[in-house]
Amino acid sequence: MNKAIIFDLDGTLLDTLPDLEYNCNLMLEHFGFPKVDREKVRCSIGNGAIKLVQRVLGDNYDPARFDEHFKYYSKLYDQSESPKTNFFDGIPTVLRELKKRGYKLAICTNKPQIPTDNACEKYFKEFGFELAVGLTDDSKKKPDPQSTLNILEKLGVGKENAYFIGDGETDVQTAKNAGIKSIAVLWGYRKKEDLKQAGAEIFAEKPLDLLDLISL
Repeated sequence: MNKAIIFDLDGTLLDTLPDLEYNCNLMLEHFGFPKVDREKVRCSIGNGAIKLVQRVLGDNYDPARFDEHFKYYSKLYDQSESPKTNFFDGIPTVLRELKKRGYKLAICTNKPQIPTDNACEKYFKEFGFELAVGLTDDSKKKPDPQSTLNILEKLGVGKENAYFIGDGETDVQTAKNAGIKSIAVLWGYRKKEDLKQAGAEIFAEKPLDLLDLISL
């Protein structure tokens, strides 16, 4: 039986918040805007890089200049090699065990495709991920289900044999929109109450809990 686990990336597999905070503040400082704290960046994650930059700009968001601001941030982040990013504790163990159990692994993220590819090259080569799908000019952001459904089609896996695992409301909604099971993780960037309001019903407190919660 073909079976698959689709993961969100930031806040689920990797703790990218320190690098996101650092590069957001470099961008803000470059344009003469006040820096933001980590909590502001954390609350701004989840709907793609464009929304992240819009939110950290706050009152300094100017549609006429936003392209300039976003391009500068994107260049910083793409070239940074994310030195502050790390796995959440236990994630490598979970990925190795899921592969042993015969699951196909994939990533579906609202992170742009280039930094997604960079992250996969740096962190995930040993784990045998089948696909890593980020945002491109031609794709729609989660919670639109199309990227998730495309992954399942390419993997040859039916909806009934897949899980979507993520830390955000968009991940919960993506799974519902795609008609697949979901697990909301609580070590990421959203609170349990926010995930409940988005419709989450199954929660993992720590990465190793996934090995008990996933059953196909």
